[in-house]
Amino acid sequence: MTDELKTRADDLARALRDLHKALIHAEAGDDPAFENPYTLLFAVIGNPRFSWLEGLSQLIVLIDEARADKEGVLTEAVLADAVASAKRLIGEGEDHDPQFRLRHLMAVQNAPDVAITTGKLRNVLAELGSPVQ
Repeated sequence: MTDELKTRADDLARALRDLHKALIHAEAGDDPAFENPYTLLFAVIGNPRFSWLEGLSQLIVLIDEARADKEGVLTEAVLADAVASAKRLIGEGEDHDPQFRLRHLMAVQNAPDVAITTGKLRNVLAELGSPVQ
């Protein structure tokens, strides 16, 4: 794994984690049941209210595991697949998850942090879609 490839994967993982965090807080809203961070954590893990975030969570884990593997699991092809998956999640392309897309769009309209982090993710995706110099 080259340093440049790792840096590009780090950029994508960071942008996805930031979006994930913003979406969690947007979904929790002002619900007093989620004021305790541990309660929120357990809700994200097991409450059906947050289940639509599962695809995003799995993508973050996939990238993090590939980045941590010393056996060279992180390749250009793995990163390209992760970029394509991230694009599908936010509705770019035809093969997107309609439930995630709808909930994401609602969050973008209602939570400025989601709109900002989505914009940052789109910028990272555009950069990663460019050929490596």
